[in-house]
Amino acid sequence: METTYTTPLAKWARFFEIIIPAYMFGKSWAIADSQTVELFRAEFPPFLIDMAEYLKGLAGAGHDSPLGRFYASYAGAAIGIGVVVILAIAMHLIMRDRKFIDTLRFTSVTLLPLAILNGTLSHLMKTLLKNVSAATATEEALTQAAYTTPMNQSMMFFLFYITSLWFMGRRSGLPRKKRIGVVIVGILFIGAYIGAGLLITPSEWQVLMPKLMASFATK
Repeated sequence: METTYTTPLAKWARFFEIIIPAYMFGKSWAIADSQTVELFRAEFPPFLIDMAEYLKGLAGAGHDSPLGRFYASYAGAAIGIGVVVILAIAMHLIMRDRKFIDTLRFTSVTLLPLAILNGTLSHLMKTLLKNVSAATATEEALTQAAYTTPMNQSMMFFLFYITSLWFMGRRSGLPRKKRIGVVIVGILFIGAYIGAGLLITPSEWQVLMPKLMASFATK
């Protein structure tokens, strides 16, 4: 007797388990506008921002219209899906006990903490330039909003990501050795993401802060 519970929407659910986290992960790279693009290049890997800006430019998408904003988010999502596929290939070399599509689902779902991190960082950058005025744009306020707070939140989401890899691996039946393997891949991915330019470094902040102060002074 069949005991597995399935629904007609099960295949769609598996599809969205891949697409939604990948969309969330990548869309933040493409939502910068002319005022925030330099800040985004400092906060995220600049080549990802440049790729997103290039895709937006191909369609002439701007941020002054709903259509432009809609296309911009999907330009980033396309890059995000590409990154998830590359990461899934590395995960699959460790897991090897399932179809690649299932490894892709595992990779995408466990990436949700980093997808939320990207969204949080992009929201902080947009909110910073929108809400801070010349009167409130002190060195301490800018450092807290654009440098200290993102750094602290990133550490928390990195921990969530490693935790999700471990427990999702256990839930999906991975042996202990393979769970350790996917956690190592996750740590290497975090290292590569940071090494590529995630988060503002102290040297970048020393250069960026005077520019931000000058921009607020002219508002």
